[in-house]
Amino acid sequence: MGRTVQALQRSGPMVQGSFYLLRRKCGKPNCRCASGQLHACWVLTRSEEGKDRLYCVPKDQRARIRKEAAEYRRYQRARALLVKGHAQLLALADAIAEHRLRVWPQKKKGQPP
Repeated sequence: MGRTVQALQRSGPMVQGSFYLLRRKCGKPNCRCASGQLHACWVLTRSEEGKDRLYCVPKDQRARIRKEAAEYRRYQRARALLVKGHAQLLALADAIAEHRLRVWPQKKKGQPP
């Protein structure tokens, strides 16, 4: 749990999304991409208001965006581990309480619940 909390406390900037090289056709019939040489663009993609958005990343910003997107993925993994650990801890606390709990007042035989 300590490493998970440390990962959450990292102070480096992060950017939400996935950074990758996108290759696609433009659709023009006489373009080089029609014969297989696809257009390439480094993009950051993320969901905004329920829709996937793509942002082309300029060459001078690619290294920084790659690093900050990776930092965001590390943060998300650490957060997921924290949530999972928290759920397990809560389940354990509930099991302890259930074991210690007693009913009061005791129900008498023949008495409706």
